[in-house]
Amino acid sequence: MGRTVVVLGGGISGLAASYHLSRAPCPPKVMLGGSWLQTLEASGCVLSQELFQQRAQEAAATQLGLKELPSHCLVHLHKNCIPQYTLGHWQKLESARQFLAAHRLPLALAGASYEGVAVNDCIESGRQAAVSVVGTEPNS
Repeated sequence: MGRTVVVLGGGISGLAASYHLSRAPCPPKVMLGGSWLQTLEASGCVLSQELFQQRAQEAAATQLGLKELPSHCLVHLHKNCIPQYTLGHWQKLESARQFLAAHRLPLALAGASYEGVAVNDCIESGRQAAVSVVGTEPNS
């Protein structure tokens, strides 16, 4: 039985969880994007479903060893779906934190917009925000 490769563009470059994807009972999902997508756009390349499917199959073959062609493939392009921090982001973030502290504002910054876009980064960001509001670490 063939495998399905689902391509989601505009997010993570490469395969972030190749170990788990290659062993998962459900079909693997291939996410392509970031600087790779920006380079294609800048070169004037036509962003077609065929191009994304070809690149996803190449990535699955190279990184996961999945040489068999998929039985079917769904391609979706979601541009600008994952935050990309701009130059100076960390300085702006530090400035905002200093402002909040100097003015003793009851506000904590949390989420993908600040310290990382991955789920674990967001969870940690929320935990740290809760600690800053409550003032103590929770009991484990």
